[in-house]
Amino acid sequence: MKRFFCQCGHEVFFQNYACEACGRDLAYDPSARTMWSGEIRTDSMFYTHLSPAGEDIGFRLCGLRETEVKCNWLIANGDSKDECQCVSCRTTQVIPDQNVDINVKRWRLLERSKRTLIYSLLDMKLFSPIGTTTECLRFEFLEDQRSNPYVDLKHVLTGHNNGLITINAAEADEAFLHSMKEKMAERYRTLLGHFRHEVGHYYWKRLIQECNRLEAFREFFGDEREDYEQALQYYYERGRLNHWQTRFITSYASSHPHEDWAETWAHYLHMVDTLETAVSYGLSVYEPKKNDFKDWFQEWGRVAQIMNALNRSMGMADPYPFFLSPIVQGKLHFIHDTVQNCNLTVLPRPNSKTS
Repeated sequence: MKRFFCQCGHEVFFQNYACEACGRDLAYDPSARTMWSGEIRTDSMFYTHLSPAGEDIGFRLCGLRETEVKCNWLIANGDSKDECQCVSCRTTQVIPDQNVDINVKRWRLLERSKRTLIYSLLDMKLFSPIGTTTECLRFEFLEDQRSNPYVDLKHVLTGHNNGLITINAAEADEAFLHSMKEKMAERYRTLLGHFRHEVGHYYWKRLIQECNRLEAFREFFGDEREDYEQALQYYYERGRLNHWQTRFITSYASSHPHEDWAETWAHYLHMVDTLETAVSYGLSVYEPKKNDFKDWFQEWGRVAQIMNALNRSMGMADPYPFFLSPIVQGKLHFIHDTVQNCNLTVLPRPNSKTS
């Protein structure tokens, strides 16, 4: 994540919608990938920025800015005049019942994590700011009876199906998140991590299947034609493999090649975004270059070591408690090369229902 500053010079953060120092309104521009500061014209729902030259530049605000979602994104310049939501918010097709108080907070946190995900995808040129390249990617946030006894669904599993990503809304609750982390014996479990993992399944289809990279994929991750349901059942019955750390980034990655890809993909996004943050704050002097995986990987190792040491100084758990074996490093290298050399085709926008 880059650092952002208000025009008054005060540092502001990615999710801020007003500068705490001067009170100027803030809005993130997904087209320019920058934060604008200025004054909102509430009568026309336009955001106005006074440029150094003095002229007024009008930007359209996401329609969810004045809701509990508090989205601080702009609608991209190339979007239709009829579009009322930003490129991130309009990918959501189903939201939890807003008549339930806790769901108001859940929806806000879900959208906040999704905007962080979309930020990375835009930066990696895997997503279009005007919603045309990968707009078949869409999300639904569902509840089940574990958190709301009045809904019909008994059990919602976070998952992916042909571009539709389902997230259990309860994952936005800290108590539920930590309970599931303990139950599943996971080292790391976050809402953002769910988004990054599930979107990996979507990009497997786009970057591997549709780009004819299956043979290369199988060399690193195995044969994805293995029966998926049977493989997961076997994994949950037998438990984790002995010495799984030598071949997989997590124990769950050992369940099936598709899950190995998604887990490794999620970690790749963790690494890309966190390293950019480290550079922005002066903790790293790494400069991205084409096909420089070795330097990038070594610098990540140094930054991760610093992060873990800082947390230990505060008596907190390691933020990145993972061992990246040579085999896992090879998988990350494959993903790195795939992303850098991808050429996604344009997809039509789907017909989606309004939440």
